[in-house]
Amino acid sequence: MPKALFLLLATLLLLSLLLGGIALAHGGSGRALRERVRALAETRQAAAPVLPSIRVGGTTHGALSLRLFRLLRFNPDIPNEQVLAWPVVVLLGLAAGCVAAWAGSGFLGLPLALLVAPVAALLTARLVFGWQHARYCDAVFQQIPDALGLMTRAIRAGLPLAEALRGISREIASPSREEFARVAGDMAIGRPIEAALARLYERTGLTEYAFLAVTLGLQAQTGGSLAETLENLAEMVRKRVAMVKRAKALAGEAKAQAGLLVILPFVAAAAMAAIQPFYIEAFTTNPTGQRMAMIGLGLMLLGLLMIRSMIRRAGRD
Repeated sequence: MPKALFLLLATLLLLSLLLGGIALAHGGSGRALRERVRALAETRQAAAPVLPSIRVGGTTHGALSLRLFRLLRFNPDIPNEQVLAWPVVVLLGLAAGCVAAWAGSGFLGLPLALLVAPVAALLTARLVFGWQHARYCDAVFQQIPDALGLMTRAIRAGLPLAEALRGISREIASPSREEFARVAGDMAIGRPIEAALARLYERTGLTEYAFLAVTLGLQAQTGGSLAETLENLAEMVRKRVAMVKRAKALAGEAKAQAGLLVILPFVAAAAMAAIQPFYIEAFTTNPTGQRMAMIGLGLMLLGLLMIRSMIRRAGRD
């Protein structure tokens, strides 16, 4: 019976994750700010028709694929962010689901195991994809002041804005190099500059690039000194980057406290096992104790994830 149950759970997990794999294979903080960026892009596109190209046709992902990508925190439009290829992440999720099914069938019973296994698989894939995307966006975020500095110096030297953006794609280090190369490619096929930067904002989710797109759109409509405008924006972005670094340093104390909260129960359990072993035997030999231990570990993991989410939100604010 346990072997048949394990095979059934593994098959269900394989089918569910295979659906996500097929979708991936076929697919390639402010609401007002996003609306402003879209309005500027639509205005310029209406004024200057975009040249026909297969790259302008918009996304090729269906609604179901986009929901799956959003659930897993996977962005197929940024292949450079993938430290691990998506098939590897799918296999990791499948392995985590199988382990959760095997452990849950013995400690929690069949009904709870059927619920825990898919959740563990999806959560594992979501965590890996989310870690990769956050790592990539943080690297791009750290390079924003350098990119704006290169753009400002190029404009002061007399180069047009489009050529300044192309220069960034040649001079700046990776990963911003690839992102600005895509911006230059969008401009080469006829997309307006602010629309190309708006697409960069949609890919990375960095508000600073939305500021840049809105700034360039307003400057194109109202005129003025572009170099001075970009210099003021670069100064503001430098302050934001410095503030984020300071917030991460202050969050180190909270992370250390969270680590202590996780370690202390295991230290206390080890001490109790050394002093009075029969207290721990109740959680290792008794089926009820085993279920309580598994539930306690699950609640501890949930609390750790909540603390991590609170720290990250505080850093963003």
